[in-house]
Amino acid sequence: MRFKLSGLTELWRGLWLLFTLFVCVSTYRFIYSDDIAQVKRELGTIQNSQTNQAALLINRKLSLVGTLIKLFKHELGLINPSPQNIEQAFVTMFEVYPDILQVRWIGMSGNEKIRIDQRHTGELISVQPTQLQNKWNRYYVKEGLNLRPDEVFISQIDLNIENGLVQLPHQPTLRAVMLAEQAELGRGLLVINFDLRSLVANLTALNEDNSNLLIAAGTNRWIVHPDPDRLWHPDLGLTGAGIAADEPALWARLSQHQELLGNVLGNRIYTALTLPSPYTGDNGLQPIYIVARTPEALLVEYRQRAKMTALMTALSVGLVGVAVLLLYVRYTVSLKNLNKALQLQRDKLRSSLAQQTTLIGELAESRKLSSLSVMVAGLAHELNTPVGATKLALSNQEILLKRLIEQKHAGLTKTAFDDYLTDSQLTMAQALKNNQRAIDLISTFKTLTFKRANDELCTFDACEQITDLLQSMKSIFKKHNADITNLCKTPVKLCGFPGAFSQIVQIIIINALEHAFDKTANATIEVDCAARNDDIVVIIGDNGKGIENTLIPKIFDPFFTTRRDDHHIGLGLHMAKLWIEQAFDGHIKVTKSHLGGAEFTLFFKQQILLPDSADLRNS
Repeated sequence: MRFKLSGLTELWRGLWLLFTLFVCVSTYRFIYSDDIAQVKRELGTIQNSQTNQAALLINRKLSLVGTLIKLFKHELGLINPSPQNIEQAFVTMFEVYPDILQVRWIGMSGNEKIRIDQRHTGELISVQPTQLQNKWNRYYVKEGLNLRPDEVFISQIDLNIENGLVQLPHQPTLRAVMLAEQAELGRGLLVINFDLRSLVANLTALNEDNSNLLIAAGTNRWIVHPDPDRLWHPDLGLTGAGIAADEPALWARLSQHQELLGNVLGNRIYTALTLPSPYTGDNGLQPIYIVARTPEALLVEYRQRAKMTALMTALSVGLVGVAVLLLYVRYTVSLKNLNKALQLQRDKLRSSLAQQTTLIGELAESRKLSSLSVMVAGLAHELNTPVGATKLALSNQEILLKRLIEQKHAGLTKTAFDDYLTDSQLTMAQALKNNQRAIDLISTFKTLTFKRANDELCTFDACEQITDLLQSMKSIFKKHNADITNLCKTPVKLCGFPGAFSQIVQIIIINALEHAFDKTANATIEVDCAARNDDIVVIIGDNGKGIENTLIPKIFDPFFTTRRDDHHIGLGLHMAKLWIEQAFDGHIKVTKSHLGGAEFTLFFKQQILLPDSADLRNS
């Protein structure tokens, strides 16, 4: 069935209206979700700041508690006060740190020997001996008796209780306990009760209009809460409060993750974090749960605003869709005429596109052929050494075999046969080694496109690799009348491609042999390898004629050579530079050698990324 542009059908109008409705709904959902996400980000930032500040205050207080009791114990040992001054020494603790409720010395049997109390007025009271109590059954005494000499026990956060009664006004308290020994008091427990009212006040001050701070000590005790009736339930003999009871959904998530940021639960946004306790027992400092929570009405209000904004935007989009439909109907005739003109242009474009596609294919094929020619030229250049060495070894083996046959007819001696075996073993080993080098060279040559299917990333000894390479190149050094000095003595581990590494070093050495000496006497090349910071550095220096400064920026360009008359094509150094950059994320630096010639410094990065597996399969 055809639809003519001269008349827009009912089906097309219906489809357009359905599409407009779909866009309106999608716009509504997107705007609403984006607005709510923006609110979550803004409130999450505020809540994250609240919880972090609260955590900083709490951690600072706990650190101060441990530090103060250690300092006081240390001072008692240093000043060693007399019986007349010992109470005064305890009083100094209140002067140093006013947020202290009590300082006590409890003997190993649980009896209080000294106790200084601070009243809510700030007055310090030294408790008379007749009023001192036995605290043997208190949990902090039992925990303290099991401490190591320098260990500090920090009790639960709870309300201060005296003579079985919770003190009013409420005094949030934390007890620090250490084993101590003093000449007058003997061995016992130093116990300091810290007043946490200033801490609670500072934490409460962190409340924001749009985010309330809730702090729980353990799962069943709120120490900061917007509702005063939910505070200190265990200490007041009440139940049914705490983070587990009041916020079960939040507790379920917080028990799985120590930190939550901008979580929406019901009509509230929560940010929470856990300060773990170093004590695993029931009596030690509880884990502290810090929660920032928005008022319930706030998110409801934001959702209503977001819905209104999204609805207005969606209606605007719907009106635009209807307007587009009306305009489309109005200009149907004009579009029909334009369609004919476009038909002609389309035919022209198809013809141009076909020509362009053909041209692109030809260019791509040309690039492939160019790349192939570079690979073939480089491969032929670099395969010459191992293949020639293999041929030489096989020729030598042929001579040895002919000599053995001659000696067989003349009367073969055991010594001659042993010499044959020894020489044959060396010759075949040399042939196999150079043949393997040719195989490795073909494999590593693929790194021109860096799609290595067979050369896997591994950790190898760079010095051992260099030593093996120099051993296999002895005949080349002899041919060029050059001495090679291997300074690599200590194993140096490198993570990378050993085949590419060997080839890079070989290219630099061969370049020195062919360009540095001009058949001069006493030609010398030094090779060294060592770890330097995050790199493995290979230094190859010679005593040749060196490289002119004006040529150094050009020597790594493809096809650049100063010996083209000697059939050099100028790909060696270019390939070495490509391989070290792409396979090792490294680089090459050229300077003057201390021997007088040129010095190539190769930097190989330790951490090498594996090539993409798809590239390896396609290479």
